[in-house]
Amino acid sequence: MICIVMLCFHCNREVRKTTHSQKGYRVDYYLLHTGRGEWSFRKSPKEDMPALRYLKLTDPVDIISCTECHADPRIRKLLEDDFNGSGSILANEPEVGSEKAFVGLHHG
Repeated sequence: MICIVMLCFHCNREVRKTTHSQKGYRVDYYLLHTGRGEWSFRKSPKEDMPALRYLKLTDPVDIISCTECHADPRIRKLLEDDFNGSGSILANEPEVGSEKAFVGLHHG
């Protein structure tokens, strides 16, 4: 049997799925969908307008943050900067093919 193991990007702790009960729920991680991209252009639908410039996601990455790491103000700032486009959480990470594992496989 193969089980997917989700690991925190920051501390490498295994995180659990959100659990729901009659009285509430328990969240163990937060997910940021991000990645590397490249600038691209698309022809404007209006003939008299310039081409539209956009950031094309070429290497999508899901950043998993456990609740403890997400509570750290330094990590929260990195996540917010990535989300807002003012920085990249992947700036110091190796390119595809040599990156650290974001999601691991566990054989059990």
